[in-house]
Amino acid sequence: MELAREATMENGLSRERHRDQIAVPISLNIISPLVALLDLIWIVSLGMAAGLSYHAAALEGEGDVASYIGSGIAVAALYAVFAHAAQLYRASNLVRIRWQVGRSTLVWLFVFVFLASLVFVLKTGADFSRGAMIAFFTSGLLANVIARFIVARICSFIIATGLLKPNRVILIGVENDQGTYEAVAALEAYGYAIVEEFYLPVFDNVRKIEGRLRPRLREIVRYVRHERVDEIILAIPWHQQSLIDEIESELRVLPLPIKLVPDAMTERLLRRPVFEMGQTKAIELQRAPLSATQRRLKRAMDQAFAALGLVVLLPFFAIVAIAIRFETPGPAIFLQTRVGFNGRPFRIYKFRTMSTQDDGPVIMQATKNDKRITRLGSVLRKLSIDEIPQLLNVLRGDMSLVGPRPHALAHDNEYDRRITTYAIRYKIKPGITGWAQVNGFRGETPELGMMQQRVENDIWYIEYWSLWLDIRILLLTVARVFKSDNAY
Repeated sequence: MELAREATMENGLSRERHRDQIAVPISLNIISPLVALLDLIWIVSLGMAAGLSYHAAALEGEGDVASYIGSGIAVAALYAVFAHAAQLYRASNLVRIRWQVGRSTLVWLFVFVFLASLVFVLKTGADFSRGAMIAFFTSGLLANVIARFIVARICSFIIATGLLKPNRVILIGVENDQGTYEAVAALEAYGYAIVEEFYLPVFDNVRKIEGRLRPRLREIVRYVRHERVDEIILAIPWHQQSLIDEIESELRVLPLPIKLVPDAMTERLLRRPVFEMGQTKAIELQRAPLSATQRRLKRAMDQAFAALGLVVLLPFFAIVAIAIRFETPGPAIFLQTRVGFNGRPFRIYKFRTMSTQDDGPVIMQATKNDKRITRLGSVLRKLSIDEIPQLLNVLRGDMSLVGPRPHALAHDNEYDRRITTYAIRYKIKPGITGWAQVNGFRGETPELGMMQQRVENDIWYIEYWSLWLDIRILLLTVARVFKSDNAY
């Protein structure tokens, strides 16, 4: 039921996308190489013109035409590569003026940032005139907007006047199948002209297939041979493999491409990354929360800040430890079992703030006016000073500076049973602070809903992690540590 509901919602979103999509004939693809060629021409021409103009105005002399043409070719080549990667030349994008202007401007910026970085690394800055390149860059911003506007207007005119005819296709679907109608909407939105639709019956019995299906397929063959058709599109559920095989077998006599569009469930899978695995391919259903490079970056920042913090705060450690020992008997450092990355337990370090040292199957959360909390412990917990020894856990690799806060083992076992998404928090290392903490979900959670909100914040952090987000959370932690009202 849940999958069916998700599929229905996704179909609804698909229909909305198709309504918003500009109908662009697929034959407009022949314009794409011409647009790319136009970009090469204006960029090279502008590079030469900007260089010569700057040389004449600033240096009062004639510049080297060959060098300016060379720099123009370099920029044009990079622009073409990045523009293709950004899908600027895709037929359905050529008529989207605002999208084209925004995306092409980013490409233009990226080209010059890339070139500047390359020049810096190769130490070839002396070979280029900075004034000429600045003139090239600034004039290119305006020229790029003008070029995109002209291209969009020309493509819109071509579509409106019908100079390019859409591909004429026939659609073969299954009777009473919603996916067929979705396919019709998609094809029409992208400018295909559906000249005829055929709906096939589905039978499990082979004799019935021979009796009714094959005559219907032969009728399709006769229709295609008498009408102008460019392609045949199949909108058949992918689990109907015997039906697909039968259609393929009967239509092999036609000299036309036959394409099978995915059904709703298959389309969801095809949107995911595909990887080569030996002689087969695999679809990635779930990615690791952080790539290998991201893990190294995060670990490097953790080690650097943790080591620096321990060195700077070592005298403060000693003062706090002595104060704890003077107030109540027992060790200054409290160790407790927590669950970390991938569900692996570890021992967490904290300054002891209570008269008890609970670390068993039943642990009560600290509450307001909790009698177990010492007077010094209350101050330490309020200012989060009791968490500072966890820099040792960070240095050891058990924790990170930023991540989901680890809970006592007893609380993990309880909430794992009551919150279905709770265990997702184990996908990355726990942190001394986290996104949930800086958003107010810190301290006691007397209601299940409060823990659910904390978990949702942790999952959001895992999905949208970046190095800048970690830095932002650290800064927010420092700013808000004195304002917390629910840390006991």
